Amino acid sequence: MDISRAELEPVVVKFYRQYMQQINDVTYPSGSLLVNPDVQDCIYRYFFDSSRNKYLPPPKYQARILKHIISDIEKACKNPEEDQVSDLLMEHMGILSAIPQQQPFEDAQQAQVHSYFPPLPLDQVGVRPILIKEAQNLLSRGNNVGLRTWEAAQHLAWYLMMERPDLVKKKNVLELGAGTGFLSLLCAGELDARHVLATDGLAHVCESLQTNADLNKANDTLHGHNPPQVQQLDWTDQSELEQVLRDARKDCIRYDLVIGADITYHPDILRPLAELLKTLSDVNPGLQILISSTIRNVHTFSQFTAICQEDLGFRITDVKCIIPEGLRYSGFFHSVATEIKIVRLKR
Repeated sequence: MDISRAELEPVVVKFYRQYMQQINDVTYPSGSLLVNPDVQDCIYRYFFDSSRNKYLPPPKYQARILKHIISDIEKACKNPEEDQVSDLLMEHMGILSAIPQQQPFEDAQQAQVHSYFPPLPLDQVGVRPILIKEAQNLLSRGNNVGLRTWEAAQHLAWYLMMERPDLVKKKNVLELGAGTGFLSLLCAGELDARHVLATDGLAHVCESLQTNADLNKANDTLHGHNPPQVQQLDWTDQSELEQVLRDARKDCIRYDLVIGADITYHPDILRPLAELLKTLSDVNPGLQILISSTIRNVHTFSQFTAICQEDLGFRITDVKCIIPEGLRYSGFFHSVATEIKIVRLKR
């Protein structure tokens, strides 16, 4: 469903995009706007009517949002005979309240489809989200790190979408540590890449990645383009790297851009990653590399850049990416409370 066709206030459209992404800190419209019966009708149809939208958030999330909406409407009611909460919203709240609640741990492990709307104008018609099946609150340790979309991926997505779409359009793109496939799907669809290869080192993550590629193809979110190809690539496995390179030669593909988000988090993987980037640069003249990292440990990221710069001869430059505020912040919602840094590498 395209909420922009409902001709609602931009703040309601932003609220919808945040809601469909299932973020915690949504921007609620004012009570004076929510009290309008037409707005309430649209909110029910777009936010809660599963017959119109098969990828609504789970009941627990719906209930939290709807409870807040109802409270704001009740506070804004000035004339009890004219201003009231719609029957449809109240009935749906009753349905949600009757659903047995899962234990918090079970709830956190449950994969749901999240809709990531790109940061296009809130009044633009036909904006399609990237659909990602993931468990955002999964305990992210060990083999689970690739099963959710991280802030650094959304930060790089914002940069590519709003600042440098030319780096992707009609280009060949390779993603390392692709995880859920969010960035690769953006490149393949909205950003109109010629070819996208999404790689990850873990077989079960590649399976999840393929699921998301199939999900977006089936729901026509890729603007008619082919979904990313998915291939396993362990940075320490020479045979897997050689297979990637052989496939590229066979298909006459020279990669123009390599991207990676939140792939520098552990000291043990820094040198294998840097050496892989050198190999890819050697066989793809003019290759551009963009790495986006949440700086949880300054020393770890500095170690990565030192290996690349001092040992392998890369030139490294910081990429500036400032997320706007207010209604101009219209998609790929993510926290930057912890610094996220994007760097460009070139040899």
